[in-house]
Amino acid sequence: MIIIDGVTESGGKFRPSAWAEMLIEGVGLAHFGADHKIHYLPLIEPANINGNAAIIMDESLEQLRPEAFAEIMRFAAENRLQIRREEGHIADRQNSQKSTHRRARPAQRRPS
Repeated sequence: MIIIDGVTESGGKFRPSAWAEMLIEGVGLAHFGADHKIHYLPLIEPANINGNAAIIMDESLEQLRPEAFAEIMRFAAENRLQIRREEGHIADRQNSQKSTHRRARPAQRRPS
């Protein structure tokens, strides 16, 4: 997994704050669904890490969408954003986030 933090190599916060979403959309890795919401390909997602915008993407994106992958990496390098690699896949991260969210319990009826 590749993580591009919205923090420059010198430690400054990268602006604008919506850069991750705009970049992912700009390289064609997102689309608007019938529900009028934006949907990202399963191999990439914008994130918020320590209060900074970020992009998390699976390394397999390089093989599946090489032009988009290259553009994202070029953008990160050109803007001197911090890039790091971590073990695992984005799907594992997404699944672990889903399991940490509590489900709402249905309201219980009081006996009358």
